[in-house]
Amino acid sequence: MSQARCTLHVRGLDCDTEAEQIRAALADAPGVEALGFDLINGLMTVDFDDGRIDPARLTARIADRAGLVATVVGGPEAEGPPSWWTRHGLQASTVAAGLALGVGMALYYLGARLGLSEAAAARGSTVFCVLAIALGGVWLFPRAWRSLRAGRLDIDALMTLAILGASGLGQWDEAATVAFLFGVAESLEVLSVARARTAIQRLLEVAPDMAERIGPDGVETVPVADVARGDRLLVRAGDRIPVDGVVVKGRSGVDQKAITGESVPVERGEGDPVYAGTVVGDGAIEVEATAAIGDSLISRIVDQVRAARAGRAPVERRISRFARWYTPMVVAAATATALAPPAFAWATGGPVWTTFLEWFARALVVLVISCPCALVIATPVAVVSGLAAAARHGVLIKGGEFLEAVGRLKVLAFDKTGTLTLGRPDVVEVVASGPGGEERVLRVAAALGDRGGHVLGKAIARHARAMRIDVPPADDYAAVPGKGARGRIDAEQYHLGSHRFIDEEGLCAPEFHAEIARSEDHPGTEVAVTGASGPLGWIRLADRARPEAAGVVAELHGLGLRTVMLTGDNPRAAAATASELGVGDRRAELLPADKARAIDEYSAAHGPTGMVGDGVNDAPALAAARVSIALGGVSSGAALETADVVLMADDLRALPWLVRHGRATLRMIHQNIALAVGVKGVVLLLALFGIANMWMAILADVGTTLIVVANALRLLRAPHPTAAVA
Repeated sequence: MSQARCTLHVRGLDCDTEAEQIRAALADAPGVEALGFDLINGLMTVDFDDGRIDPARLTARIADRAGLVATVVGGPEAEGPPSWWTRHGLQASTVAAGLALGVGMALYYLGARLGLSEAAAARGSTVFCVLAIALGGVWLFPRAWRSLRAGRLDIDALMTLAILGASGLGQWDEAATVAFLFGVAESLEVLSVARARTAIQRLLEVAPDMAERIGPDGVETVPVADVARGDRLLVRAGDRIPVDGVVVKGRSGVDQKAITGESVPVERGEGDPVYAGTVVGDGAIEVEATAAIGDSLISRIVDQVRAARAGRAPVERRISRFARWYTPMVVAAATATALAPPAFAWATGGPVWTTFLEWFARALVVLVISCPCALVIATPVAVVSGLAAAARHGVLIKGGEFLEAVGRLKVLAFDKTGTLTLGRPDVVEVVASGPGGEERVLRVAAALGDRGGHVLGKAIARHARAMRIDVPPADDYAAVPGKGARGRIDAEQYHLGSHRFIDEEGLCAPEFHAEIARSEDHPGTEVAVTGASGPLGWIRLADRARPEAAGVVAELHGLGLRTVMLTGDNPRAAAATASELGVGDRRAELLPADKARAIDEYSAAHGPTGMVGDGVNDAPALAAARVSIALGGVSSGAALETADVVLMADDLRALPWLVRHGRATLRMIHQNIALAVGVKGVVLLLALFGIANMWMAILADVGTTLIVVANALRLLRAPHPTAAVA
């Protein structure tokens, strides 16, 4: 026994109705363990035991029991292009039914003007209405038969029962109208889903199809699928980079919006990584491929979003469960509507047959309005639109459940180092106590720091060069592990290191000792600089807060979220950072397990708690959080695997946007549910009072479906995260 998974493309898989048909078809199939559906792309995933069933038998079973054509994605039996009837048959039969209905109505109302007798006009009208029913039922009736044979009461079965009921009452025009308008509703639903599919594919799939590969005979144009790791590619100004790679020649600005959502191009030169789907700016570059297109970051993002579509958000699962008992409930209500009033009339001596005919017609309207498609389709469209809009802005969300969870967060916890701060030491203060001032202190410290490999020395050298200070070479350099370094600059001996180091070297003066001791009360690390004549001063280095962090924390508070910082750093450093950024709560000197316990405590006390970290080091806390959010997805592919949400641009400003986006998606879903249920409720009441007829019920269902889908697609116009922060 071995577990396997295959992905199938199913023609006509646009609504939960088809998904339920497939579930029923595979319900008793041996070895089938789990099914997932991506209604937007017409895909389904099947987890199965390949020792008991294979993909060929799966597709055959779907064709036989559900009447749907399924093919294995990437399988040897490549799916050919769909036939004209497959692509346009529904629309063609609907148009033909509409024409037949129009002729029938014209004969009924205009027969006398055309010189026909009343009886001939009525017979002609009936013939064309029956033709309209037959044309409208070309797609509907076979699906309804399969549903009824399987014991399911889905929308196809309900519409067929309504058409047969109206025909039985002799209301041929009503039956033909229902058949025609249901075809219109199905056609519009297919069109709306196709438009959503096109919009979402356009947002995500941005890598080019062809690449210019540099070979021994010059530059040749090849399919991107043929590019292998190590190939050298030419990417001209304005072109998209075809695969992930490293720049080996040239320099240019690169628009990484497709990956990170950054609105400003970043400079890329020799040795810098670049990613498939990003756009080269004003200069051509040569790139050495580091991965094939299937292993590129953009391919992984697309795969993650596709995988997220196959799963269903909790609210979507609740709606599907509701639809399963809602439809039988409405059938029961329709049956009661048809039978209860005649039974009452019989008991009271009233006109039984007349009452039955009147209330049977109303029951048919109840059947028609019970269609749950508007309710079911709007939810996945809203979720997928939300996922795609986030991916377009460089926020990768691994599934609808996490998008929903983000919208429900009450607390957001942060790691400190590398998340709220830049994660590297920077010079924050330079104090001169000897001749030459601050510039001499930096010049000497940078010269010694440049020779060694210590992170503090390198940070000082980087800062000096940023200040345009000339850094001289240091001779006779010697590092003293754990303490500092010494060397000669312009023939004079200097020391760089900790306060203890210069004390031990006998170079610390009493007044300098007192001053640097007072400085040690501040956050950061002090590095002393001395010359042959005594102390020159000291430099304090600290991990700086991200420039956007304070504004982001303030905005999260404005959104009603509680913020907390969880760090393994000392209480002094934690207090300073929390105070500077305005973080609500802080906990210091925490081990990884302590952070996880803190997440559990905040979740129990305040509600759903999310964690923002690096995606690797804080694994226990990220696992304990309701939603784990990682920064640095571009530089660390591991974040794609470990976090529920990845901020690809490594920019905290996406966090408030993400919270608003999650809430907007939930709000959109709730609006759609309320609209779908509300419209159906109103028409249902009108039907019970004899005001609504079947064509009104169909029109209400069509209009509701279009409105909720259009409403959900508005999420694709979500503003850029950086535009959301003032």
